[in-house]
Amino acid sequence: MKRLILSAALLFTAAYASADAGHHGSHGKGYSFGQPGKPGDVTRTIDVTAGDDMRFTFKPPLKDIRRGETIRFRIHNTGKLAHEFSIGDAASQRAHATMMKKMPDMKHEADPSALSLEGGQQGELIWTFAGNADLVFACQIPGHFDAGMKQTVKLAK
Repeated sequence: MKRLILSAALLFTAAYASADAGHHGSHGKGYSFGQPGKPGDVTRTIDVTAGDDMRFTFKPPLKDIRRGETIRFRIHNTGKLAHEFSIGDAASQRAHATMMKKMPDMKHEADPSALSLEGGQQGELIWTFAGNADLVFACQIPGHFDAGMKQTVKLAK
């Protein structure tokens, strides 16, 4: 029995590490779309509502983001369903979606670019943006992205 549990744990760890590497690249190289930000560097705060209508609402509206800008996102799940808020570019969001299909109940405690929220919960992410690709904000809980829970934003120079 111990051997079976150990084998299952090792298999899960290997699958998670493989999916996580595709989502973020190797941990030593960081993220292609920026890095976790510091509270003292925040230039603006955006309030985000995640609802069971499968939409994000950004206040003020999120039209563009400047490279090097640090934004605090205050996210409130106003629905009853679990939602997540993840920051990425198209490639990282595709990898994240693949990972979530394999592990749909995964929580993002160790991922500074994503936040898992049960119904009624609130949280925040602070992110400093970099890179050259457009940004994608998404809920990758299976079915939510396809239902419209996403927002693409231009990264301005």
